[in-house]
Amino acid sequence: MDIYYNAKIYGSGCTAIAASNGKIKQLGSDADILPLAGNDDITVDLNGAFILPGFVDSHLHFLEYAFEKSFVDLTGTKSLEDLLDTLREKLPEAKKSGRPLRGTGFNHNYWDSPVLPTRNDLDGISDEVPIMIRRTCHHITVANTPALKLAGMLETNPDGILREDEQNTLEEALPPLTLDLVKSMILDASEDVIAKGITEIQTDDLPLISSELYGKTILDAYMELDRDGLLPMRVYEQCNLPSMERLDAFLKDGYMMGDSSGNFTIGPLKLLGDGALGARTAAMAADYLDDTGNRGILNFTDDEMNGLVKAAHDAGMQVAIHGIGDRCIDQILDAFELALQDSPRADHRHGIVHCQITRPDQLKRMQDMGIMAYIQPVFLKADQHIVEDRIGTELTKTSYDWRTMKDMGIHLSGGSDCPVEPFDILPNMYYAATCKEPGADSPWYPEKALSLKETIDMFTSEGAYASFSERRRGKLLPGYDADFTVLDRDITEGAPSSLLEAEVVMTVVGGRPVYIKKT
Repeated sequence: MDIYYNAKIYGSGCTAIAASNGKIKQLGSDADILPLAGNDDITVDLNGAFILPGFVDSHLHFLEYAFEKSFVDLTGTKSLEDLLDTLREKLPEAKKSGRPLRGTGFNHNYWDSPVLPTRNDLDGISDEVPIMIRRTCHHITVANTPALKLAGMLETNPDGILREDEQNTLEEALPPLTLDLVKSMILDASEDVIAKGITEIQTDDLPLISSELYGKTILDAYMELDRDGLLPMRVYEQCNLPSMERLDAFLKDGYMMGDSSGNFTIGPLKLLGDGALGARTAAMAADYLDDTGNRGILNFTDDEMNGLVKAAHDAGMQVAIHGIGDRCIDQILDAFELALQDSPRADHRHGIVHCQITRPDQLKRMQDMGIMAYIQPVFLKADQHIVEDRIGTELTKTSYDWRTMKDMGIHLSGGSDCPVEPFDILPNMYYAATCKEPGADSPWYPEKALSLKETIDMFTSEGAYASFSERRRGKLLPGYDADFTVLDRDITEGAPSSLLEAEVVMTVVGGRPVYIKKT
């Protein structure tokens, strides 16, 4: 038995938890729980720390994050010249390694002159070493001449700016990742995840090896690590299979949603419906106000979307689709409606990932069909500065409208979309509960904010709901998995700023600590 005591336990009034065989056995006072310990049992004094159900990040790209740990970090660059200087500093390392120079995380909307870099800019660094840099949204990659030649794309993309699926052609020209390398990446990046108190990730990984039909190497890597007892957190794979050929091959090889090797579970079909607001590739029903004639990019035709959703639905799969622009959300809702009309299923838990630019009629359709929303409150950090210029005030008023969604009974789970944003749950909670940038004089549409309890639920019990595990995870109750996050302070007391000040001191999965903060 594992006993954690001298703590404050969220929502219970208790101070101690006893766990046995990975499950919560009992909660109570220290006086109630400590006598349960046998001579060989573990007892942990938490010194007054605050225990919450384990944090769940319900949408990220974990292996993309792991892969990009070796990239040049361009997040803090303040101008084009700053970006180029940062890359120049790393060029000798790339030359020595013989690998392309890769960077990620820049956001040109933060620059005084918000103009995308081009092939010519990167050629100024090197016309020999392939250079590829990703915008923070991951919907745009800029490549230099050697990189474009490598992929046979120089004639079709003379400016070097690759949007949406064009990026895949570039990736396919590079050597694929091996099983051992993927396993190493998972283990390395897992340490970062559990250090943030995250006990479950719901992650879109399969496209990382674009040369494979559906990412079998990645599935094998997770399952092998899990079977060897090396996977420290729970993983619910959002299976990105963007063609009937890939989905059919996946199903014919025997993979089924809900299949689990322990900590690793096959989750929903994941599709990428459109682009991003910052890149002006989110598919809109009307022109962007600041880019006349541009309505973004739909990644599927209506027939393609309808066919994939129906095939997955008929196979018993949950479906989660990236949709940011209102035109894309229309397409997604139409596909869900057709599938449900043809094959009604009460507890499908289909959902829209991001679900940002919405109209009231769309929220009503989501309510009627029981469609979930996987939201990223931290996106407000960047989007609040551009959204009204992109889509206008009236549509902005009904977008990012978590309050209305919640009031309508739409299930909301919270995620980071890492590596677009860090998988740091506490700042994400802050944006959900305040709609306010730290240090700002006033909130951005404060009527859209959630209560602190709703916010905590979104990253705990609602995250568990998104993976069909709400009856065994997401709450601190006897019989539930002993997954919990331990903070150095009670985030329910005092100002919302405590969400930004709190630190994770321990992460527990299945009753055992997988992370302990060094003192």
